[in-house]
Amino acid sequence: MPVRTTPAQIRKMFRLTVTEMEHQIGQFVKRPGKDFTRHRICTFPNTILAVMTMEAHSLKRELFEYYRPLKKNPPTRSAFIQSRKKLNDTAFPYLLRAFNRKIPFHKTYKGLHLLACDGTDSNIPADAKDPASLIPFNSNNGGYYQNHTVVMFDLLEKRYTDAVIQPRRELNETQACCEMIDRNPISGKCCFIADRGFMSFNLMAHAVNNHQFYLIRVKDIDSERSPFKYYTLPDGEGQVSVEFVLSRKQSQLLKTNPEKYKWLHTKRHFDYIPPGDKKSIYILAFRLVKVLLPNGTFEYLVTNLPEADFPIDEIKNLYNLRWKVEVSFLFLKHGMAMNFFHCLRRDFINQEIFAKLILFNFISLIVSCVDIPANKPKPRYQVSFSDAIYKCRLFLLTKMKNSTILNLLLRDLTPLRPGRSFQRNMKSQCLKSLQNRT
Repeated sequence: MPVRTTPAQIRKMFRLTVTEMEHQIGQFVKRPGKDFTRHRICTFPNTILAVMTMEAHSLKRELFEYYRPLKKNPPTRSAFIQSRKKLNDTAFPYLLRAFNRKIPFHKTYKGLHLLACDGTDSNIPADAKDPASLIPFNSNNGGYYQNHTVVMFDLLEKRYTDAVIQPRRELNETQACCEMIDRNPISGKCCFIADRGFMSFNLMAHAVNNHQFYLIRVKDIDSERSPFKYYTLPDGEGQVSVEFVLSRKQSQLLKTNPEKYKWLHTKRHFDYIPPGDKKSIYILAFRLVKVLLPNGTFEYLVTNLPEADFPIDEIKNLYNLRWKVEVSFLFLKHGMAMNFFHCLRRDFINQEIFAKLILFNFISLIVSCVDIPANKPKPRYQVSFSDAIYKCRLFLLTKMKNSTILNLLLRDLTPLRPGRSFQRNMKSQCLKSLQNRT
C-alpha cells in the first residue's frame, strides 16, 4: 500500500528536484561552467519557478507577482529573458520526468496503468523564420502559426508522463507516440489508449515489442483503404480475432489472401522492417471490437488485451476513460493560460508548454490529498480543478500550512456527473496577444 503524501511533502519533493538539478546544472545550460555561476537575482530555481507560475498577464507583471513574496525587487524583462536563454532544451523535460520519479504511479486498473496518448494544437506568435509552423489560409494570403503537443497522460493518476512538441507542418502523432512508448518511465504493465488518428501498425508493434497492451480506435472499416474491410462483424456489438502478416515483398500469398497478408510500401514507416528488406515479416495478432455508442452508432477498436479479462463491456469503459486527457487540455489552455505565451522564440514557447505540464502534475497531486467529507449527499463530489489552479500556484510559491491549502480546496467542490455529454462546438482559430509586453 503506497504511503499517502501531504501537500507539504509534495512541495518539498518538487523543490528538492529543482535543487538536485541545480547541483548538476551543467546538464541543463548551454554554457556549462559559465551560465548561472555569478550571483544574480534570476537564479536557476527562480527562473524555473517563474516560468512555471506564469499566468495570462504581461511579463513585467508576472515578474512582479513572482518576486513580491520573496521581498525582492523584480528583475527587468531583459534580465529575465537573458536568464531563460541560458537553459537548454532538456531542462524542463527532465524536470517533468524527475518530479514524476519522486512520486511513483501506483493506481492501476486490473493491474494495468492506463496511459492515454493525444495531441493538441497551440496558436503561437508569427515568426517568418519558422515556416514549419506556418499554416497558410485557403486564399494563400497569409496564414497563422501553430505547434502541436503530443502527450502521454496517466488516466488514473491524472498526471502527464511525457510530451513531444512538433511544428504543425511536421506533425507526426504516431511517431511521437512510438517514441514515448519506447521511453515509458512507468514500470509494470501498461495499456496505451489512443484515438483513431494514432492508428498504425508501427504503433501497435512498438507496444507489443515493449510487452505492453494497446487500445486504439480505428476509422470506418468499410472504407476502400481500410485494412479491415475483409472482416465481417455482427449486426450488433461483437468482435473478431485478427492476425496480420506484414511484409515489404509483394508475393502471391498477399494477392490471394489480402485479409491476412499486408504489404508495406517502401515509403511507409515501420521500424521493425527496413524499407529495403524483402525477406522479413512481422506478425500482429489482436482483436477487432465493435461497440455500440449511446447515440446508436458503432465504433471500432483494436486491442491486444486478453478477452477473458477484458470483454466488450470492459473495452468500452476503458476507451471512455480516454476523455480525461481531453479535459486536461481544457484546464491547460484556459484555466492555466497555456494559450498565452510570453515570448516569440520557439525554445521559450516549448519551455512554457512543459512548465504548464509540470504545474498540472503538481496541482493534480495536491488535489489528490483532499479527503471529501463523507456527509456529502449524492451525487459524489470532487475538488474543482479550475478553482484549485490559483490556490496551488500560490501554495507552490509562498509559505502555507497543509491545513490551509486543504481547507481552501474543500471550499470549492463540484459534483461528479458520470455520462454527461455536450455537443462539441467548433470555433475558428485565433491567436492570443503576445504577453511579453506591458
